[in-house]
Amino acid sequence: MIRLIPLAAVIVSLAACTSEESNEGTPSASSEVSPGGIPYTLIHVPEGDDVAIHVAWPTDWAYREDTNKAAALVGAELMLAGGAQGYPAGEVGERLADLNADGSLYGLASDHIVGELVFERDAISEVVEIANAHLREPLLDQAWLNRISDGVEQNVTEERSQPAAAGFEAARWAVFGEQPLRNALSLYELDAFEELSRDDILAWHAETFTRTPEAVTVAGEIDTKAAGLALDSLFEGLPEKGRSMTRDVAPDFKPRRILLHIPEAEVSSIAFMAPVPPTRQGGEVEDVLLINALGGDDQSVLFNAMRTNLRASYAFGAGMDNFTRDHRIIVMAGEVDTSKMADAESVVREAYSKFQKAGLEDDVAERKAPLNAYLSEINDFVIDLAGVELHNTLDGGDPGRVQNSMDELEAVTAVSLSERLNDAFPKIDEFTVIAVSPEADSLPDACVITTPREAVDC
Repeated sequence: MIRLIPLAAVIVSLAACTSEESNEGTPSASSEVSPGGIPYTLIHVPEGDDVAIHVAWPTDWAYREDTNKAAALVGAELMLAGGAQGYPAGEVGERLADLNADGSLYGLASDHIVGELVFERDAISEVVEIANAHLREPLLDQAWLNRISDGVEQNVTEERSQPAAAGFEAARWAVFGEQPLRNALSLYELDAFEELSRDDILAWHAETFTRTPEAVTVAGEIDTKAAGLALDSLFEGLPEKGRSMTRDVAPDFKPRRILLHIPEAEVSSIAFMAPVPPTRQGGEVEDVLLINALGGDDQSVLFNAMRTNLRASYAFGAGMDNFTRDHRIIVMAGEVDTSKMADAESVVREAYSKFQKAGLEDDVAERKAPLNAYLSEINDFVIDLAGVELHNTLDGGDPGRVQNSMDELEAVTAVSLSERLNDAFPKIDEFTVIAVSPEADSLPDACVITTPREAVDC
C-alpha cells in the first residue's frame, strides 16, 4: 500500500515506487481552485501518462474520549473493500487493477486521514467515479468489516507481542499517560476491536469525509480544467463541513530512565527519545542529512560507535517520527546484549554528544548525494510529487516543495548543519531512555516497571 512520503523519508522511498513512473520534463507548481470551490495544488508534469491525487482530511478522532480508536484504522481499510452503490463488496480492487490504478486511505500523524489515487490519465473518469461512490456512501459490508477487523487485530497483536514494542508503549505511557491519544497511537489494549461496531465506523466516516479537506494535490500531465473537474467529481455529494476540531493534548517529555522488566524476553533493547521541532518550522533538509549520518545505515555514527566500543554489529539506528504534526520526536534505538545494557547506554550518550558538538565530520557533498539523486529523479514519480507536496501544504509552504528543496539542499553547509544540531536537536540529557530486558538490574538506577502503564509514574 502506498504511503505519503514526507521529505524526511525520501532517501529510502524510491524502493517503494515501481509502478507509477516515467514522466519526463520539469514539473511546475501552482495554487488553483476547482470550479466547485476546492482549493488545490497542481503539479503539472509534462509528457507523462500517470496522474496522482492526494487528499488530507483533518480529524480529531484520536484525541477524544468518546471514540473507538480502532474505527479509523479498520474503517480506512474497509472503505474500498466494503463496497458502495453499484460496486459489490470485495470487487473494486480487481477493477482498479484492471485499470492499472490504485487507491488507499490511511491515517497520518493522528491529525489527518489521507486518500490517494494513482491512475493512467485516460482512466480518470472511471477511477474518480469509483472513489466518489466509496467516499460518499460506502456500504461497509459487515462480513468484510469482520474480516478486516480480525486481520488488523491480528497484525496489532503480533506487533505488540515483541518486547521492543512494549518498550515503545511504555514511552507513550510516559509521555501521554491516560490521554486518549496514547491509546490511539498504539492500540495496545485490544478491547477496541472487540467493542468495534459498524455504527462506530459510520460515525467516523460521517464526520471525516467532507468537501473541506485541509490539503489537496494533483500531479501529472493534466491541465487546470481537467484537474478541477476531476476534483469536483471526486467530492460530489460529500457534506460541506465536518465537526469542529478539538485536538487537546499535553505531552510530558521530561527526561526519564526506565527499565521495563520482561523476564521471558529473549533479547534486550534500549531506546532514546526526545522532542524536536515540527517540520512546519523548517530545517527538514538538514534533518534528513543529519539523521542519516547519525543512525541511517551501517556507516553511521551510532552503528560504528556500538560496533567499535562494544565489539558487536548491533542494528542500532536513528530516525524521526510524528506523534502528531505538532509533536515530533527523534528516536535512537536498537537491540543490545543484556549484560552490556549499561555500557550501551554510555556508548550512545557519548557518541551522540560528540556528534552534536563536532557536527558532520563526513564530506558534506557525499552526504548530500543520495538526497540530491532522489530529488533529481522524483519528477519521474507522480506519487512522490503529490505526496511531498501534500506534506508541504499541510506545513503551510508555498507550492513547489521539491523544486524548493533542491535550492535548500544546495545551500546546506557544514556550518548550517552544526547550527541545526545545536538549535533544534535535543541535548543528550533531554532524552528519555527506555530499556527492555529480562534482567531487572541491567540498567542501574533506572525506574523498574513490569508493565508499560507503570511508566507514567516514573
